[in-house]
Amino acid sequence: MYHHVLNSRKGKYIVSEKQLESDFLYLKQQGYTTVFLSEVIAWIDDSGILPEKPIVLTFDDGHYSNMHYALPLAKKHDIKFMVFPVTAFSRFSTDSGDHSNPNYSHLTWTQIKQMADSGHVEFGNHSHNMHKFKPRMGVMRMGSESMTDYSKNLSEDIQRAQDLIEDCGVPRPTAFAYPFGKFSDESQEILLDLGFRAILTCTEGVTIIKQNHPESLHKLKRYNRDGHRDTEDIFSKFV
Repeated sequence: MYHHVLNSRKGKYIVSEKQLESDFLYLKQQGYTTVFLSEVIAWIDDSGILPEKPIVLTFDDGHYSNMHYALPLAKKHDIKFMVFPVTAFSRFSTDSGDHSNPNYSHLTWTQIKQMADSGHVEFGNHSHNMHKFKPRMGVMRMGSESMTDYSKNLSEDIQRAQDLIEDCGVPRPTAFAYPFGKFSDESQEILLDLGFRAILTCTEGVTIIKQNHPESLHKLKRYNRDGHRDTEDIFSKFV
């Protein structure tokens, strides 16, 4: 799980261009092949195949730095990765005209289309405007909110993100990544009703997936790529 790519500083959710290239090279040297979640879903459904050692790389939030730094490296090293944009952020970057700055901008609608057209990027859903701590934590239900209202509010927000991504000329996402990794049984039920096949958490660990068991994709775990650590330290957890 990646977020931001910057050369000016490092952080828990920031890697440098050099670190990202090191990661790409290390995975290839270890025999891993990057795949999209749509390929994993097809394998689950017994309608597609996966390479011997598949791995999914995800970038949350939809930072423009993913296009500026990560996409050229992906083309150079034949890497695939997933991007989960917060579409309210993309709408602001598009409508304000303040975009294409890797330090702070988010992807515009045109840039989302360009990344998808590259063949190296697939898009998921990270909510439209629920990447916030208040009034609710991510997609979590508020204490005063009825279940009916919660289902309506969450469904409308996520469907809006779905529509905006699809309006870019990009396939409608089948994967959802929880903002801040916060989830509940209620949120999962709503997401499944909306048709999502893969649901990603921020819980660190290994998820065992099984062919013909679609439920094994419903609480996928991920490892955060902490920019304070080197490549081998990060990937030694599981490769």
